[in-house]
Amino acid sequence: MQISIIGAGAQGSAIAFVLAKTLGVSKVVSADIDLDVAKRAAEKTKSDRVSAKRVDAGSVDDLFRVVNGSDTVINATPRFNFNIMEVALKSNANYVDLASGDGESTEDAVQKQLAFDDKFKDAGLTAVVYMGGPFTTNVAVRYAADRLDRVDEIRMRYATDKFVPIKDFVPTWAPSWSPETALGEWIPPATIYENGKFKEASPFSGVEDYSFPEPVGPATVCYIDYEPTHTLPRFIKGVKYVDYKIRPDRMAGSLIKMGFGSDKPVDVKGVRVAPRDVLLALLPPAVETELQIREKVYGCSLAEVKGEKADKKITYTVYRISNLLEDYERWGTKWAGVAVPAALTATMLAKGEIRTKGVIPPEGLKPEPFLAKLAEKGWVFQERITREIHL
Repeated sequence: MQISIIGAGAQGSAIAFVLAKTLGVSKVVSADIDLDVAKRAAEKTKSDRVSAKRVDAGSVDDLFRVVNGSDTVINATPRFNFNIMEVALKSNANYVDLASGDGESTEDAVQKQLAFDDKFKDAGLTAVVYMGGPFTTNVAVRYAADRLDRVDEIRMRYATDKFVPIKDFVPTWAPSWSPETALGEWIPPATIYENGKFKEASPFSGVEDYSFPEPVGPATVCYIDYEPTHTLPRFIKGVKYVDYKIRPDRMAGSLIKMGFGSDKPVDVKGVRVAPRDVLLALLPPAVETELQIREKVYGCSLAEVKGEKADKKITYTVYRISNLLEDYERWGTKWAGVAVPAALTATMLAKGEIRTKGVIPPEGLKPEPFLAKLAEKGWVFQERITREIHL
């Protein structure tokens, strides 16, 4: 079983680390445009099954050179989805990615990736898109939806119990994953699906205090433009309302409000520069440090799935509690919430354990076998059922 990972940053290196511990994986290729970054990711695994290669993901020919012979290709870059999907098809490989990208709006990117569906079906291959972090909860949403006669609303929520501890009294905005993506996800309007239409909401709007299960507890969340808002209405038939809210990155919001999210050049003493380029050039690289995982930080990815069963109104609340410190101690990365589901999906595809062909988001998977495999790795979802009593 050979698996190639394109992108060796915070999340790509975490996926390589998890795959190196996975039985049955004979070869892992960690590829990045920066060969030193790819080498560091490979060396971190301490496995001779993991090799490093340089790749320019903007070049289909260069990608083919690296991934040819792979059973599954994992795209861990913040872009190049379309290129890597094309090369996966050319290499007769399955495909997994973590999020949409390529500088498109989320809706445009989702439409373009789903348009690959017939090509992957014709090739007898599967592309599982947006299998990143909290999006794994979409599988549990499908599990709940399958138990209802009708689904009316899906409300997705994510938060941690506190912000990751920062040592500096005056901190630098330094996300521990792709700074470009971390900034970019707060720039566009958020999307809400309501009564058959996608509607826009202002970034950082829809603020509410949501009571997550303990130990996370109450947390302030707001709208964000995440892929599940675009895919769930397409794959959970009949749903009338979908939204997604997470704890806001207020420091990123402040930078965006000041104009540092803009890619339009401004004049600075006679030199034309894009504010976003300046900000990204000054940010430290995305790395994990002991400081970031020294204390227990709990996270909760949750969905409320409301509908009817046998003429009774029912709400399924499905959720998973994570502990960043425990993830680090077990998997060597606090990005296990991204790495473990992505690695599991890639290996299940390589083994032929996912039989659905074409392009699907997480909710397109059969939930029971996937959730059972996740549970074997300690990724256990809980459910809480609330129903009306009709006497």
